[in-house]
Amino acid sequence: MPRTPKVLVIGLDGALLSRIEDAGAPHLAALMAAGLTAPSRIEPHAPTLSGPGWATVLTGVWPDKHHVRDNTFSGGRFAEYPDFLSRVSTAAPGLNTCAVTSWAPLAETVFSAKVGTRVATPRAEYDAGTTSRVVAELRGGAPDALFVQLDGIDQAGHEHGAASRQYLEAIRGADAHVGQLVAAVGARPADEDWLVMVTADHGHTDTGGHGGPSPQESRTFLIAVGGGLPPGSVRDDVRMPDVAACALAHLGIALDPAWGLDGRPLHTPSATRRTTGYGSATAD
Repeated sequence: MPRTPKVLVIGLDGALLSRIEDAGAPHLAALMAAGLTAPSRIEPHAPTLSGPGWATVLTGVWPDKHHVRDNTFSGGRFAEYPDFLSRVSTAAPGLNTCAVTSWAPLAETVFSAKVGTRVATPRAEYDAGTTSRVVAELRGGAPDALFVQLDGIDQAGHEHGAASRQYLEAIRGADAHVGQLVAAVGARPADEDWLVMVTADHGHTDTGGHGGPSPQESRTFLIAVGGGLPPGSVRDDVRMPDVAACALAHLGIALDPAWGLDGRPLHTPSATRRTTGYGSATAD
């Protein structure tokens, strides 16, 4: 019998793939070995800030459409370009959707009321609280599509820089949280077909910070396991908006051309992509 498709998207704020590899993060390394690793970068001139970065990941369109330019989310066109969980809830109201974020503005601003569960973790609990809430949902609930954002790597990047020991330690801490999430998915019923995706909203400079156009600030990535992706595969044609498109496609939701998505499912040839340009990025 066909298995029921499910999706978990894990966002590691400010994480650099190269430093994940340097950190010796075992759970993320296991995901890379089991599926796809796709280094990527933010489109030229798109802001390398969390607001526009996560808006791009979650809506499946670049900032020239969703109009988020900074971390205030002002001007965001989420009615025209909703987050992928809201699209799931609209297209398939019977599916259970959940978003839990350590960075409060994300849960409070991007996701619509159509999403079944929207939680901004109290600052005192931070990533541990975010992880425990999602693990509880996976263990005791009946989720179909989840998004979780962990913030500790970005904090370490701002305070100490991407070249620091503290940044590597933050990656190892996030890796432990990823391990808990993946273990909870693995304990789910065998008739569920999970696509697990791990991604980031931007990179960081060696000295700390982001928001500029440098290659290190513009780096992002996708690690994906499930959906028939070959183990140990590597691609260079995957972009940030693909995350939302992949999630929707895996859940069996047809991508309506009228939605204007810039993302494509991973099995779609990259030749169908468009090239875009934006105004100048501004730092936070």
